[in-house]
Amino acid sequence: MSIPLNKANIVVPVTNSAELKQIARHSNPTAWDLVEIRVDRIPDIHQLIPEISSVVAPIILTCRHPDEGGFNDMHSPEQRQSILAPLIPHAAAIDIEIASAEEMHEMVHVAREASLTVILSFHDFTTTPNNDQLKVITEKGIAIEPDLVKIATTTDRPEQLCNLLSLFSRFPNQPLALMGMGKLGMASRLIAAQSGSVLNYAAWGEVSAPGQWPADEFRDVIERASANG
Repeated sequence: MSIPLNKANIVVPVTNSAELKQIARHSNPTAWDLVEIRVDRIPDIHQLIPEISSVVAPIILTCRHPDEGGFNDMHSPEQRQSILAPLIPHAAAIDIEIASAEEMHEMVHVAREASLTVILSFHDFTTTPNNDQLKVITEKGIAIEPDLVKIATTTDRPEQLCNLLSLFSRFPNQPLALMGMGKLGMASRLIAAQSGSVLNYAAWGEVSAPGQWPADEFRDVIERASANG
C-alpha cells in the first residue's frame, strides 16, 4: 500500500490513544485523506493494533526524533525501529527525518520492501533556513531517493514563507510536502496545498503544531478555493 502523490492530501495527526480510538470509530471520514500516527507520543501503541487496523484512511507512521519535536526521549535508532517494525503491516507510509535516514536505513529498507511510501522530513521549530540552506537540506533528502520530501519550518515573516514556498519551483519534479508553523502557519498551509503540497496537516482534536487548521474547516477552504480558481 502507498499514498497518492498527485493530490493535496489532508492529514490528521493522532497524538494519543484516546484520539486513535475515536479515529478508528469513524467509518466514513470526509475531513481528511490520511491519518498520521505519532508513535513516539503513544506509549501503549502496540496494545492499540486492533484500533490501528480499524482506521479507514491510509496511515502514516511517525516516530519522531527528539531533535525534531519527538517525545519520550527516543534518540536510539534501535529503539525507534523496534517500535515501528510491528506496525508496518498496518501502514501506507513511514516518515523519517532526513537527518536520521542513515541510522534508520534498515527501517527505510523494510518500508520499501513492504511497498510503503517513504517520506523523508525536516523540521525547524525556530526559523526557516535561508534559500541555500533549504536547497542543501532538500537535496540531501532527494539523494536518498524517497517517494516524498517533507519540509516544515517556522514562518513568522513573509520572507520566511517565500523561502519555504520557493522549493516548489526549485524542485518541480520532486513530490514535496511543505508547511509553515508560527504566525503565517495557516496562510502557508493553504498556499502550499494550492501549490502542490502532497501532505497538508490539519488538526482533529488536539493541535499538534502551530499553524494547523481544524480539519473540516481546512477541507472546506481548499475546496472553495479550488472551485473559485
